[in-house]
Amino acid sequence: MYLVSWSPADGFHIDDDVERGPSAVARLEAEPGDDDEQDDLPYEIRCAPSGPRAKVVPDLDDD
Repeated sequence: MYLVSWSPADGFHIDDDVERGPSAVARLEAEPGDDDEQDDLPYEIRCAPSGPRAKVVPDLDDD
């Protein structure tokens, strides 16, 4: 799989460190605009027979 494009929800932007592939799993992180109270949302995107599937995964960078 190779991620070609993505579009974050209003109020979020995508971190510059996108793992777009090619690989079995692509990864990216949605970050809130100016609101420090919201957490970053790390995603894994995988191919499924019915199409791409994204899910939020634990943020391993938060220590």
